[in-house]
Amino acid sequence: MSIDADYLLARLPAFYRERDAELGGPLRALLEVIAEQGAVLEEDIERLYDNWFIETCDDWLVPYIGDLLGVRGLYPVSGTQSFGQRALVANTLRLRRRKGTVPVLEQLAFDSSGWRARAVEFFELLGTTQYLNHRRLHSLRTPDLRQAVRLERIDGPFDDSAHTADVRRPPAGRHNIANVGLYLWRLHAYPVQRGQAFAIPGMTGCYSFDPLGREFIDDPLLWDGMLVNRPRSETEITRLAQPINVPEPLSRRALHDELTRLRQVIADGGTPEPLYFAAERGGAVLRIWVDGEEVPVEHLVVCNLSAIPGVNPEAWRRPPALLQVTPTQGGPAHDFPEAGASTPLVGFDPLFGRISLPAGVTAGRLEVAYAYGFPGDVGGGPYDRRPARGEDDAREGLLDPADYQVVIEVPGDFPTLDQALQAVVPGNRCLVRLLGDSSETLVGPLNLPNTQLAIEAANQRRPVLLGDLQLAGNDDTRLILSGLLLDGQLRLSGDLREVALRHCSLVPARGGIHHDDAAKGRMLAIRLTHCLCGPVRSEGALAGVEARYCVFDHGAGEAFHLPDTGLSIDRSTVFGRVTAGALEAANSLFGAKLAITRRQQGCVRFCYVPDGSKTPRRYRCQPDLVTKGLPAGKAKAERVRVTPTFTSTAFGHPAYAQLRLSTATEIRGGAEDGAEMGVWNLLQQPQREANLRQALDEYLRFGLEAGVIFVN
Repeated sequence: MSIDADYLLARLPAFYRERDAELGGPLRALLEVIAEQGAVLEEDIERLYDNWFIETCDDWLVPYIGDLLGVRGLYPVSGTQSFGQRALVANTLRLRRRKGTVPVLEQLAFDSSGWRARAVEFFELLGTTQYLNHRRLHSLRTPDLRQAVRLERIDGPFDDSAHTADVRRPPAGRHNIANVGLYLWRLHAYPVQRGQAFAIPGMTGCYSFDPLGREFIDDPLLWDGMLVNRPRSETEITRLAQPINVPEPLSRRALHDELTRLRQVIADGGTPEPLYFAAERGGAVLRIWVDGEEVPVEHLVVCNLSAIPGVNPEAWRRPPALLQVTPTQGGPAHDFPEAGASTPLVGFDPLFGRISLPAGVTAGRLEVAYAYGFPGDVGGGPYDRRPARGEDDAREGLLDPADYQVVIEVPGDFPTLDQALQAVVPGNRCLVRLLGDSSETLVGPLNLPNTQLAIEAANQRRPVLLGDLQLAGNDDTRLILSGLLLDGQLRLSGDLREVALRHCSLVPARGGIHHDDAAKGRMLAIRLTHCLCGPVRSEGALAGVEARYCVFDHGAGEAFHLPDTGLSIDRSTVFGRVTAGALEAANSLFGAKLAITRRQQGCVRFCYVPDGSKTPRRYRCQPDLVTKGLPAGKAKAERVRVTPTFTSTAFGHPAYAQLRLSTATEIRGGAEDGAEMGVWNLLQQPQREANLRQALDEYLRFGLEAGVIFVN
């Protein structure tokens, strides 16, 4: 029911309505005020009703409902949409009915930490002499060397081979009678819906899934594979997680076996039932389009596309032009592809993220859908960019088209981004929205005085911009970039007013952000949030540079060259030296020395600052805290101990800027909120791990001991 002035007037005698009309409507004006307050009351009543239920209640009510069920207090986790306390409270009764079972531990781990999990009873994998009256035929002491997939999974979360006893406590020791293991995946799968594959120069018919052609094969100790599985939710709480339910790297052997079975079923005249390539519940783990037409699953061939040894120039193997499969019951062989088929066989390698076409086959355009791994929602990526909570800063979310005079969609209004930018008329507020994951080439520079230009990717999309984005203007020119991957430099010139980047990636090797006019730019404010970026440089003074939840990467060079500009940085990681006029920093990691000119102003709080840095006053920073009052020898050892170490510092690597688990607790829990310093403070991983360990005390079977094992 909706209360308005007409609704209230209709319930009054006609005499009052006629008299009110004769007097110019004073009664109607009064009823409009009453109706407005009535609508507020009606909305509040509906909100109170919704707050009775865990599925629809406000966030602040979740702990109160949990308290009614006796759910132990959890450390609050905010800043991410992938996890909250609501699921754990909602599933409490279901979990308690099955307390002590292994599937409950998996669900508990996911609800309390937000990480995908696999629970393993290690005592089931002990190699023991079997009693003939109680045979365990599945527990074989010696693995079958013909089962390649099972051999591939030894010592992992899906290992089913027998092991000798390990008497150490978990997680260091695993296979023992009282041990249970919880394998957790910290990296998430980010699905690209339909991106453009990168054509390898000089190798016709060879492509990379990555739109920039990046590879990390030179680091085998850290490299698990470029393509990861898109995890499918488990339908029942009583079922243990399988490889299809977790974001693990895709296996050549597992995909090869499935595609081989699928082709055999088709040759036998049956209906295939794929697992990894099923269309429902999230879709196939990868899809390929050749010149706009999708390649059928049965035309995909798993290949080892490493470089052929001894061949110069580099060459990859090619899939055959034809596969013939003989039916099980005999008869003529079935051809793949069939005669007259419009798409060829396409070879792909999930480990290296490579694609090859048969010899002599070419394509004008190759598009791919796949998922890659990454720790969290930072940088240009196909994730939900809306704020996780209503109280979050609106500048971190999506743009509102109502704020702009002109809205241009690509494709739609224009086929390419470059054509759309050339159509922007100076003097307007213009929003250019990119609706797909395609790669767009930037051509000419932009000169837009008195203009507010915004380029935004559609939500859960990641378009790629190739080339430098050059912008000139005046003191009323503003630029906003949102959700983009820029394989080039952002070059600014003139007295611009504002440049804001949110959820963007600028390839560090391309140069980052550069303002090249030393005499101008004093009005320019640069703001970045949730970004991965290269160096930020300005030859003259700017109004200021602000960064939050960002990574700035220039290796051993200068990550910031702002000799006469104030820098404000919060919850960020910096690889490279910092030169700035003034500094305000909090909860951040600096990988090289800082040289701040005006050290009498500003403050550095809860940060890691390397020795020899010249900064404003510091508060609870490392290694200052651990070395305070120690002799020189012990202080040196402590400085080495708390030095941050990273899983990878290579841009584009799945674990980019992620702290190693061996990093000192003073760094992993050294921020002001108890989370880690640096960009991944966003994930609040110490709180998640503490929530899981606290919840395990209630649900673990008596006499068992659980070990938390991070897969990645």
